[in-house]
Amino acid sequence: MKQIPLNKEAYSDSSKRSVGFEFLGEFYRDIHYQCKRCAKSEIFTAEDQKYAYEIKKKYMWQQRFLCNKCHTEMVAIKSELQKMEKYYCNNKEQSLKDREFLLKWLRLLKKYPTCWKKSNSNRVKFIEKALGLS
Repeated sequence: MKQIPLNKEAYSDSSKRSVGFEFLGEFYRDIHYQCKRCAKSEIFTAEDQKYAYEIKKKYMWQQRFLCNKCHTEMVAIKSELQKMEKYYCNNKEQSLKDREFLLKWLRLLKKYPTCWKKSNSNRVKFIEKALGLS
């Protein structure tokens, strides 16, 4: 089993304040898991853990549950949804008249929960109403 030394001092402040921080071991070890979206077997490698927790300062108890492909897709959907929300907020009247925009937004909103993220059911209902679907 691969092990990489852990540097607790490089953790984020929120991780350092976390319950259990003082009980961290001395090494990262590969963690095997199954993607919750596509069921692919995956490994959260010791190297990836070190990068996530010490370089990117991710919270220490954050775990992987999506494979790299599904995670990349989830990040892309999230980014696109943020852009669409911003566009809508800045162009409400025009956005509500743009059926193509609304259909794309609705499709992404419905796809996002398949990535194990919380559904924005209020926004879905709003867009369905704007499209005359409800």
